[in-house]
Amino acid sequence: MQKSRFLNVFISFVMSLFALLSTTTHAQNSDLKQIFTQLSASSVVRANFVQHKKLASLNKTYVSKGTVVFTKNSGVLWQIQSPVKADLIVTPKKIVQKTQRTYSQIEVDKTPYGSVATMFLQLMSGNETALAKNFNVVSANYSPTKWNVSLTPKSGLFKKLFVKVDAQGQRYVDQIVIQEQANNSTTIRFSQQTAQPQTLTAAENALFQLAK
Repeated sequence: MQKSRFLNVFISFVMSLFALLSTTTHAQNSDLKQIFTQLSASSVVRANFVQHKKLASLNKTYVSKGTVVFTKNSGVLWQIQSPVKADLIVTPKKIVQKTQRTYSQIEVDKTPYGSVATMFLQLMSGNETALAKNFNVVSANYSPTKWNVSLTPKSGLFKKLFVKVDAQGQRYVDQIVIQEQANNSTTIRFSQQTAQPQTLTAAENALFQLAK
């Protein structure tokens, strides 16, 4: 899998959670706001994911599967299981890509995607001032069994990447659909979401240490 593919997975995940949780700043519904506050409150969140990346120009859909771990103290760890096994570690300073045979890293401020990573980490640490600059809420609906939100980008950076984000879920995020430029799209489905265990395993911690 090429480096751009890994970055694409990273961007999709960052955009999805960034878009979703940014509604805590804008949404007027107090119940909905409470749910998003709950989503961003856990210091560690774990989930399985399946991502479908559709490229309209090629008429192809690429599927990636694996697990993801977010921790406020360390960053985000993607453990991609297919189509190949790979780890992608994102911290405030670095993005590290590791497979069985390859290893690469890049400073966040040395890549055009660095501002996305920085913004995401600011989001998860509660920087609402930064969030308010980037998204408009088109709609937000909540019931005790289901919620959904639709957002459009406000900033020039995100407008270059996508057109609209639709997210839905119950206690946690279940699905996010990102409508991108050139009629491309990314659909991410999460399952078995949990805030436990709160402590990183030795293997997870070792991967995060690579990006220190």
